[in-house]
Amino acid sequence: MYNLTMPSVFKAWLDQIVVVGRTVRPAPAAGRPAVLISARGGSYGPEAPYHGFDYVVPTLEAILGRAELLSLDVATVVPELTLAPHTASMAPLLPKHAASMAEAHDRARYLATALTKVAA
Repeated sequence: MYNLTMPSVFKAWLDQIVVVGRTVRPAPAAGRPAVLISARGGSYGPEAPYHGFDYVVPTLEAILGRAELLSLDVATVVPELTLAPHTASMAPLLPKHAASMAEAHDRARYLATALTKVAA
C-alpha cells in the first residue's frame, strides 16, 4: 500500500483488465476461485491504531468478486504484523504476529487443497 491505496501502476493495470463489454460482461469466469493475499508490516484490524485504513483489500475484493465486475469467488489471506520480528519497538506484538502467520499459513494450505480439488 502506498499512501493508503494501491500503487498507481497496479491501479492502471486493473483499469486495463476490467473493461466493460470485454472482461466485464455476463462473466465467463463467474464463480471461478481466486485467492487474494495481502501481507502487511503492521495491522489494520480492530484495536490497531490504523484500524479501517486498509483501502486496498476491500477494493480488490470488490473488483474481483462483485457480480457486475469480474465475479470471481474470492478468498482473502491477510498475514499481519510481519515487521514485528525485525522491529524492536514491535517486540510486544510478536505473539500476535505468530498467531497471524499461523492462521495465514493454515488458511493458505486449506485454500490450496480446495483449489486443487476444484481443478481436478
